[in-house]
Amino acid sequence: MSEFVLEGKTRAPGRKGPARRIRAQGMVPGVIYGGGTSLTMAVEAKKLLKILETKGGKNSVITTRLEGDARERTVMIKELTAHPIYDTLLHVDLLEIDTRKPIRVTVPLEFTGVAKGVKDKGGRLKHALRALRVECLPSDIPAAIQIDVTEMDIGTVWRVRDLPLDNKLKALNDPEVNVVSCAIPKVEKEPTPAEAAAAGAAPAAAAEGAAPADKAEKGEKDDKGGKAEKGGKK
Repeated sequence: MSEFVLEGKTRAPGRKGPARRIRAQGMVPGVIYGGGTSLTMAVEAKKLLKILETKGGKNSVITTRLEGDARERTVMIKELTAHPIYDTLLHVDLLEIDTRKPIRVTVPLEFTGVAKGVKDKGGRLKHALRALRVECLPSDIPAAIQIDVTEMDIGTVWRVRDLPLDNKLKALNDPEVNVVSCAIPKVEKEPTPAEAAAAGAAPAAAAEGAAPADKAEKGEKDDKGGKAEKGGKK
């Protein structure tokens, strides 16, 4: 049996009205899929939230005990729908699984330790991948895959194929995809005194060049004004 038990009851498929009443009773409406069939039901909201808050989260293997269902089912969370504002659970889809057959899940990566290149040489780790897609038996799903980065030095790059995975796990990501690397952070070069002086002189030169143009424009306006006066005298 799985570590978690989720209790509830079966229900007839309905519209939004019955679903709202179910939520008001502290339940979450949902559907169990699997084996080419589906079963509409409702489960305890508090218990479901507690399962989601565990380290395994959505990857937890759950046993259902539903009033109106003749048997217990081994399931995993397939999809959750939450309210966009209040973040309350609105609906849950569960997938019935066969514990004897491998399944595919996404497992978060946890990086532990302090890299040699960071500790001794002022480097920085760059994480390109935060989770890994794996295939394994339901009983072998880890809450997280721990990666010890202690031996990473400047210039070290670990790809999916370099990860020390348990032999019960099969990575499904492209083996050449970068996971984590260690490098010296780029620092912007300070300008030399000569470069700074040249940069400061450029706007000044542009301003000086613009002055005669302003004067010429002013003169042109004065000239036009003078012509108008002459015309008026005529």
